[in-house]
Amino acid sequence: MSKMVAIRVDESLLAGVDRERRAESLSRARVIHEALALWIERRRLAEAIRREQEAYERMPVRADEFGPVLGAQRWPK
Repeated sequence: MSKMVAIRVDESLLAGVDRERRAESLSRARVIHEALALWIERRRLAEAIRREQEAYERMPVRADEFGPVLGAQRWPK
């Protein structure tokens, strides 16, 4: 289900959107939908990265933690 919303967009931005979307045969609604979905995805990814960084700050990786795994790998020369 979708809901209609009204937004204000800078004229030059809208002109650029219209130019690009026509080249792809997309509607304004589709382009705005994709832009909002990407915005949400980018914010969620940024939040996940921030939480991971905080976790590593609380519990940093020890120097010997990956030694056994990395030592077992043999790369061809």
